[in-house]
Amino acid sequence: MEVVTKSSTVVGRTMDVVRRPARVCQLEAVVVSHDHAPDECTVSPREVDEARQTTAWITAREGSYCDAEAMR
Repeated sequence: MEVVTKSSTVVGRTMDVVRRPARVCQLEAVVVSHDHAPDECTVSPREVDEARQTTAWITAREGSYCDAEAMR
């Protein structure tokens, strides 16, 4: 693992910046269909520690997202 460290000055303050290689995260998507409301897709990491189980996810309602290929 290569770690690059440099110092930066921001608004008169010096801070160290450490860059690490990107971490690979396996995601899981669950779609819930509703009869009288838009379907919902929830994406979360497959393996997450118990402390982050209630905060490491995002949910989108049908109609609030688009196909990635259509945006390219």
